[in-house]
Amino acid sequence: MSLKPWIRIGQPLEAVIEDWERILDAWEAGGIRGLVFGRLTFRDDDGGFTIPAFQSNAQIFKDRGFEVSESGGKPTDPKREKMLHDMLASAKARDWQVLIFCPGQSTHSIKGKPLDEDPHGALMQAAIWQDVFEAFPEADGGLMDGWTESAYELIYHHGNAVFREMRDNEKETAEARGWDAARLDRGRAHMEQSFKKLTSKRVGYFGHHGLLSTLNLFDVNEDALYWLRWRRDDGLQMGRAFREQLDQMPRKLLLGNGLRSAVFSGMTAMDFHAWDEVLDIFQVKHYFWHRGFDGMYGTVARWVQQIGRWNPELTEQECFTVARAWLGVQLPEIDSLADMELGFPQAFFDEVVKEETQRALAAVSDPWKVLPWVDTGRMPHAGDPMTSGDLHRILTASHEAGLQRFLFHNHAHLTAAEWKVISRMCGQEWDENPEGYWPPATPRPNTFG
Repeated sequence: MSLKPWIRIGQPLEAVIEDWERILDAWEAGGIRGLVFGRLTFRDDDGGFTIPAFQSNAQIFKDRGFEVSESGGKPTDPKREKMLHDMLASAKARDWQVLIFCPGQSTHSIKGKPLDEDPHGALMQAAIWQDVFEAFPEADGGLMDGWTESAYELIYHHGNAVFREMRDNEKETAEARGWDAARLDRGRAHMEQSFKKLTSKRVGYFGHHGLLSTLNLFDVNEDALYWLRWRRDDGLQMGRAFREQLDQMPRKLLLGNGLRSAVFSGMTAMDFHAWDEVLDIFQVKHYFWHRGFDGMYGTVARWVQQIGRWNPELTEQECFTVARAWLGVQLPEIDSLADMELGFPQAFFDEVVKEETQRALAAVSDPWKVLPWVDTGRMPHAGDPMTSGDLHRILTASHEAGLQRFLFHNHAHLTAAEWKVISRMCGQEWDENPEGYWPPATPRPNTFG
């Protein structure tokens, strides 16, 4: 298979940098051709991650007109810094591309500019990136995570909710960027009320029958359209502003963003086609698990459940119809919430995974731009675990749809079965030598006594 796998080293970085030669050799044999590392902190004595992995350069921020306080930050660890840089140098020597996850973690306190000087935060973000990438010349670019995405959960979950009222600072920011905050709030409130006054008759008539029926089902008015337009355009303006700053850097840096999959992109207000002019890498989240967060099954189930709580007259099937009308999501062989407990039918991979991949590829100017996160639940997303067989089916369906590469998230949660699947599909099959490299999420055989 020509599918090229990447892997992310999350926290703790120590698990890899303290044994990087053996690990990188094993990864290379298994087909790995790219590396993502970060966040940029080391473990502290209390088990947290508060020790910076690099010494920030305050002068970069001062030269850009920012106020800097250099007190209060923890010192770096030169020994672990050296191990990290030695590992990155080896990755580059193997002709791997290297990216930083969520560049940041300055050792200084930086005061931002007034909104009228930096309305999109692009000047601050550019200073942060210059600081990080001067410290890590081995890195080719960075990956944001959910950068500018609008809320996609119907109720508060994992830090967001679609119809949450705008905070005062958010209203101030919107006004500074040329939006009418009062009208935005009217549009938001109207949509929230529309979701709470659905009836069986309305769903039975309008249902899931195209754009015009959907507009009528949810009574979308002019203020609601203004709110929806803001969700899309405001984030895109932020992206363009930062891209302009990034293109002025001394060296070219790749810009990526971790995004919910295409079926949720209308809700997150991330127009993949428009963002093609901004991003170099689309880290589309091929996350499909139930429960937890960021998984497709879990998100859809929460929508269906909440629609039912707000509209007790509706049957469960009608709640599914409402969710399909708004999100466009079609889950094969799923007619009830109970069906979602039974795992994933083959049709899910043949239809949904393939379509999600095709939609992402259709939006971009170069298929190499699409580098999906691939994971199977568990931690850190707290989802119901999917099997290694499901991982195989995700990768097979994605590759058949035209995908060229993917990023496994992340090494700390890689199981022996998953590494067996990846290495067999993409490189030299792993030999399961208990004295050699062993994926960290599966105990070595010799630990059982």
